[in-house]
Amino acid sequence: MGMNQSDYGGGIPVTDIWRKDGGIAIGHLDLVPREVSLPVDYDKYSDGVKIGISYHYSDPAELKAGDTLHTFQTFVSTHKGDYYNSLRQYAEVMQAKGIKFADSEEDAFESIWCGWGYERKFTTENIINTLPKVKELGIKWAGIDDGYQVAEGDWSVDTKRFPGGSKDMKRMIDAIHGQGLKAMLWWAPLAADPGSKVLEENPDVLLINKDGAPQYITWWDSYYLSPASEATLSYTRKTVEMFMKDWGFDGLKLDGQHMNAVPADYNWNHPLEYPGKSIEMLPEFFKMIYKTAREIKPDAVIENCPCGTCMSFYNMPFANQTVASDPTSSWQIRLKGKTYKAIMPHTAYFGDHVELSDKGTDFASSFGVGAVLGTKFTWPTDNPYQHESYLLTPETEKIWKKWFRLYNEKMLSKQTYLGNLYDLGYDKPETHVISKTDTLFYAFYDKAWKGNIELRGLEKGKNYVVQDYVNDTLIARLKGDDPVIHAVFEKSLLIAVYPFK
Repeated sequence: MGMNQSDYGGGIPVTDIWRKDGGIAIGHLDLVPREVSLPVDYDKYSDGVKIGISYHYSDPAELKAGDTLHTFQTFVSTHKGDYYNSLRQYAEVMQAKGIKFADSEEDAFESIWCGWGYERKFTTENIINTLPKVKELGIKWAGIDDGYQVAEGDWSVDTKRFPGGSKDMKRMIDAIHGQGLKAMLWWAPLAADPGSKVLEENPDVLLINKDGAPQYITWWDSYYLSPASEATLSYTRKTVEMFMKDWGFDGLKLDGQHMNAVPADYNWNHPLEYPGKSIEMLPEFFKMIYKTAREIKPDAVIENCPCGTCMSFYNMPFANQTVASDPTSSWQIRLKGKTYKAIMPHTAYFGDHVELSDKGTDFASSFGVGAVLGTKFTWPTDNPYQHESYLLTPETEKIWKKWFRLYNEKMLSKQTYLGNLYDLGYDKPETHVISKTDTLFYAFYDKAWKGNIELRGLEKGKNYVVQDYVNDTLIARLKGDDPVIHAVFEKSLLIAVYPFK
């Protein structure tokens, strides 16, 4: 759970292994992040799996007669089904111990368009000209992404590209609000480029390694700021105030895998009890951001997006929108969806831009697991500096309109995800279920499926209608006593099952 690479660390301190007849989970129950290891020892010739939890003391602990060594509180749990059940139980125990997740935010369940399709060299006109199409598609949020800033750490508007500075930013925000949309801003907290204003004015904000060098963030070519530094907290608080109060944003997308964890801080200008205190204090940093933003705008949406990885459990309480965080496949969108819904079942989960899914058009994977839909299409033209085209063509626009219309009609992202009905590892096809009033929404996924499927969760003695709601097609009428349908599909099948007399 510590820093495994320069930019990566943290996660959910639980290991779960299971087979068809049951599983075992282990983990630690401390209320702050710990640099524990959770090794899994398995190879294809093994007749079993070894899992464990360990901690390496940086300094030897000398025990004398009568001394006591206090270890971290750990757990072992058994369960049926897949890992959903153990994560659900883990989250409930941690809440009973004092972890409190953020309240659900209605605005966090609304669909999102992001300007990242234009990439870093986007223009004011790129954003403003796309907004009418965003509104037409029924999308509720518009995001301004990476590229507006002078540098990581200096989050003021780059006047070389936006001569009007903050006025250009406010012009984009006014245009977003003028279309009846909400405005979200991308931001990479805790990162500061060499030569950035914050480092020039206060070099003591740096997180320093044991060898005396600053901790480097490879992806951003930046340095880590220490979450334990009062100067970091003060500077970050003022930055949030600039975004939310001065500029007028309604939400923030906190981005970067480096946010998930920090190493021990050996900067002696920071009055820490011990270097590892910085690791434990990281969640408080995000708590300050969340609290500051919500004090300015009580319904502010705060998304935590640790690129390419799963959010640290200890940062989760201070975000009211989780995200698939740069998935490389539709499978990751669904897997992370089930994971976050096990831990934070009432918090919005954003499936990220559909362009990151299989073939860039797989809305079904987000829709079926109850994720918020999102896109980064460009319109009416691309930006000449883009590396890849995301232009919304007449053909793709029909697809986008269909899915965003369905999303606004069904709003499955707000409903109850039933994660314990199907085993993600053993039940085929892969199945996810969402409950809304008296209707169960099933989502099936497979490369190519032909065969029977059991519809779990139906009541015996009741009659049901089975409908393919995506294509508005009646599939079957059946009884809850024999809840089996025959299905033939490729990639996905989404159905609604509701009772009738």
